[in-house]
Amino acid sequence: MEQDESSESENEVYSVFHFGNKSNEAYKVQINVNECEIAMEIDTGASVSIMSEDTYKEYKSKFRIEPTSAKLRTYMGEQIPVIGRAIVNVNYKKESAKLPLLIVKRKGPNLLGRDWLNKLQLDWKDIFSVVGSDNQSSDLNVILEANKEVFKDELGTVKGMKAKIYVDESAVPKYFKARPLPYALKDKVEMELERLEKEGQIQQVEFSDWAAPIVPVVKENGSIRICGDYKVTVNAVSKLDNYPIPKTEDLYATLGGGQEYTKLDLNQAYQQIELDEDSKRYVTINTHKGLFRYNRLPYGVASSPGIFQRTLENVVQGIANVLVRVDDIY
Repeated sequence: MEQDESSESENEVYSVFHFGNKSNEAYKVQINVNECEIAMEIDTGASVSIMSEDTYKEYKSKFRIEPTSAKLRTYMGEQIPVIGRAIVNVNYKKESAKLPLLIVKRKGPNLLGRDWLNKLQLDWKDIFSVVGSDNQSSDLNVILEANKEVFKDELGTVKGMKAKIYVDESAVPKYFKARPLPYALKDKVEMELERLEKEGQIQQVEFSDWAAPIVPVVKENGSIRICGDYKVTVNAVSKLDNYPIPKTEDLYATLGGGQEYTKLDLNQAYQQIELDEDSKRYVTINTHKGLFRYNRLPYGVASSPGIFQRTLENVVQGIANVLVRVDDIY
C-alpha cells in the first residue's frame, strides 16, 4: 500500500501482534535488510511491513529512520505506536529492492506485509518446508541445551589416547623450504595459522630437522585448510597404519531396512586426537611465517585416516545401530 506522508492516513494492520497461542503455524522467512539477516513473519493481512522495537534496537546503527504520520491499528482497533519510517535495502535470494519499513514501539514478530509481498517473489516451497519442522526444532533446542558441553564451538579432545607415528629408525630427516604462496591466499593462510596456534593445534619452533612445505586447500565456504605435504617427508619413511576403512556401499548394506537415519560429520575430526611427544617433530611444517609443529593429528599424514577410524570405532563400540566411516558417524 502506498502511504501519503502528507496526510494523517491510517493503515489497518490485521494480526500485527499475536496474543496467546495460534492454532496455525506462522510462515517465516529470512530477509536481508540493510545487510542484517532479519526473521520476518509473512502476514497477508498487514498492509505494510513492520519491524519491532527489539529488532530495531539490536541493529540500530544500520537504520536511518524518519518521522512519519502513519498510524497503525490491530484488527481489534488498538493503536500501535510508530517510532518512525525507513527506506531499506532488501535482498532475498537473487532479488533486491528499496522498500519502506515502519518501526513500531511494540514487542513481537517482524512482519512482512502486502507492500513487500507485491515486490518480492518468495520461495514458497522452501518456506512451507521450514514451517513443518518448527516443532522438531523446539525439541532439538531442548536436547542441545541439555548437552551444550558437547556442542560447544571449541576443539574437542579424545581422552585416554595419543596418536603415534612410527618412523623407520634408519630414516634420514627431510627438510624442505617453504613454497611461495599465491598472493590471493597469503592473508587467509596467515589467519588460519593464527587460529591454529591460538587453539594450541600448532606451536611455532625455531629449529627442526624435519620440515614439510604446506598445501593450502580452499574449502567451499572460502576458508583455508592447511595441509602439510608429507608425501615428501614423513610418509615416505613411516609405517602405514592399514586399519581398514569401510566402503560406503558396505555401510548402506548394513544400515538397510531402517526408517530414520542420522549422519554426524565431526568438525576438525583428526585434530581432536593429540599427538605423542616423539611424533610431533615429524609433522613440522615450513611456511612463509616460519616453522610450526603440530600438537594434534594433522591432515596429510598417510596414517591419519587409519588412526582416526580405529579411535572412533573404539569410542562408539557397543552402541547399537551406529557405524563409523572416518569422520562420519551413522
